[in-house]
Amino acid sequence: MVRRYFKIPLFFILLSVFITVGCKVGPNYQRPVTKTDSLYRFAQSADTASIANIEWIKLLKDTVLHRLVLTGLKNNYDIRIAFARIEEARAAFKQARGQQWPQISAQAAGGWQKQQLPGGTTAEYSALSAVGQLSWEIDLWGKLRRSKEAARANLFAQVAYQQSVRITLINEIIASYFNLLEFDNELRIIKENIIIRQQSLNLVKAKLIAGTASGLVVAQAEAELAQTLTRLPMLELETGQQENYLSILLGEPPHLINRGRGMLDQINIPDIQTPGIPAQLIVRRPDIIQAEQILIAANANIGVARAMMLPSLGITGSIGAAFNPTTLVYSALGNLVAPIFGGGQLRAGVSKARAQKEQMLFTYQKTLINALKEVSNSLLGYQKQIEIVKRQQATVDAAQTAFDLSNQLYNAGFASYLDVIQAQQLLFTAEIDLSMSQSDELTALVNLYSALGGGWK
Repeated sequence: MVRRYFKIPLFFILLSVFITVGCKVGPNYQRPVTKTDSLYRFAQSADTASIANIEWIKLLKDTVLHRLVLTGLKNNYDIRIAFARIEEARAAFKQARGQQWPQISAQAAGGWQKQQLPGGTTAEYSALSAVGQLSWEIDLWGKLRRSKEAARANLFAQVAYQQSVRITLINEIIASYFNLLEFDNELRIIKENIIIRQQSLNLVKAKLIAGTASGLVVAQAEAELAQTLTRLPMLELETGQQENYLSILLGEPPHLINRGRGMLDQINIPDIQTPGIPAQLIVRRPDIIQAEQILIAANANIGVARAMMLPSLGITGSIGAAFNPTTLVYSALGNLVAPIFGGGQLRAGVSKARAQKEQMLFTYQKTLINALKEVSNSLLGYQKQIEIVKRQQATVDAAQTAFDLSNQLYNAGFASYLDVIQAQQLLFTAEIDLSMSQSDELTALVNLYSALGGGWK
């Protein structure tokens, strides 16, 4: 027994596929033309060579810092989440790609029945069948191909997001480590000042005994020493909190962070110190790449929405066998479905997809000009921080001279102890400010490197 529902010769099926394979409704993506200047603001060169092309590990001298960054890239939870999102997007792409191909399934069924007949006799029946089924939606208007295009763009967007997380993580680990080194430097300065102020206190106490100094001078020296000692627990608190923060960036419980080289011996001054040109950001900054891929996906979804308004052609077929008695069963069906009335839902779907694309277009443009702002700010910040360090160093040198002279004049009886205290306080503040400025200069260079998209290769 053979059942035939609708037969479509294989030749015509293949012909229809080849005829319609090039037909895709919806707009093809074109990168938006976004106006950018030929030079970053505050840039001093139009050279296309960029510091961002240098690998991060070659920018840093400290091998301890190298290990910290590598540990963070391996264990940090934001990085792990980003990788999981890539796997999710990859699976979604495979799903979309698989919809273009015929779907094949198999089904088997079996049964047995025993029936009591009149006269005390019985009859037994058994049935066993196996059927293979095929279903295939012919992609007449490119709906499935546009879906795959959107899924691929979403996958690339997640890859770019992971790269963006990587850059941010590297930047934060380095900046946090520089903060720790700066705290260590401050701690050294404070301890040196404690020793100096303790010596000053001992000196004025001796003068008090000798009758050449008053109790007021001793009280002032004690107050200065006590004030400096107060800075120790405050700085130790900041150091511990910074170590805990860096530990979390590394994906580890809070713990002591080892140090390597000193603060002023961290950076390999690169041969290339120019930022390049703004046009390079489009292919270098992961956040811009991500925004563009999301725009590509939104553009493809317009084609999906438009294809939903058009007829769809599907083919289903099955072939199988029933046993006892042995019978071959096969069938082939073709169906053409065309939407006629849906209350405007499909047309609204197209409008929704277009509006989403417009949002993504504005997001892309906003991301690009925000990147230009970050680079310009980083350029200005690095340039000015270099000037600040130079001037702060001059302040320290002058304050050191003032402090030395005040001590000499006080010991000679030509200056009051208040002059010594003021000079010592000025020197102490200048040394702390210089330490912070030197740390800020290192951080400004790393921020510029990060803003330019360096660090993810």
